[in-house]
Amino acid sequence: MGLQGKAALVTGAAQGIGAAIAARLAQDGAAVAVIDINAEQAEEVAAALRANGARSVAAAIDVTDRQSVSEGIEEAAKTLGPPLILVNNAGVYKSTALLDGSYESWDLSMDVMLKGVVLMSQEAAPHMIRAGWGRIINLGSMMSSVAYGEDLAYCTAKSGVLGLTRSLGAELAKHNICVNAICPGSILTTMLEKVGGAVERRDGLETGSWLQKRAGEIPLGRLGLPEDIANAASFLCSEDSSYITGQSLHVNGGIYQS
Repeated sequence: MGLQGKAALVTGAAQGIGAAIAARLAQDGAAVAVIDINAEQAEEVAAALRANGARSVAAAIDVTDRQSVSEGIEEAAKTLGPPLILVNNAGVYKSTALLDGSYESWDLSMDVMLKGVVLMSQEAAPHMIRAGWGRIINLGSMMSSVAYGEDLAYCTAKSGVLGLTRSLGAELAKHNICVNAICPGSILTTMLEKVGGAVERRDGLETGSWLQKRAGEIPLGRLGLPEDIANAASFLCSEDSSYITGQSLHVNGGIYQS
């Protein structure tokens, strides 16, 4: 997709969808900062990218902390160059029910998946504005649009991601910065396994049954893979997407059609 000479920041990139996106952008020619709160795992991913010939560094950034974000991006830019691509992928899933009365999971979800997007965008956007080119991709979810119950914090945060995407897209368009969201469906990751486990415990289901049932409900007949999301991210980072901004792309095998 021709990303040579461009530096990319990918949050939550130590595993799953984030790691797949980092690998795909590196394959497309970008220099990639593998960002995660887990420094050891982030370095493992970055080392694998370097072993395949890419320019990559690991950055241990807490996306909920402004100083950590600012210092981490500055350090990555010294090595890779000014970031012109930002993928806000960091996320958490905590089962939350209205009547539980606990705000800890709510606060964590809002901090990571909403505040984190804003902080990362605030620090990265000036580099893009100076260059007159940029791409910001925010990871929403199929659960930006649907819910299954006892997922109050996750659904609310991921719905907010779409509002942030539209607002950032409108504000940054004059600088030739395209801002879009990808909304994954049921993608086979550790997080999806946790979601399945939470549903199984809540409903008294057999362990592993939820994922199996889920796959059978998807029109394309399978759970998604992290690479399916990485392919979409590659397109939205490319020049082929230069007239697309403020949009949300659902990648879910047809189980939800917007």
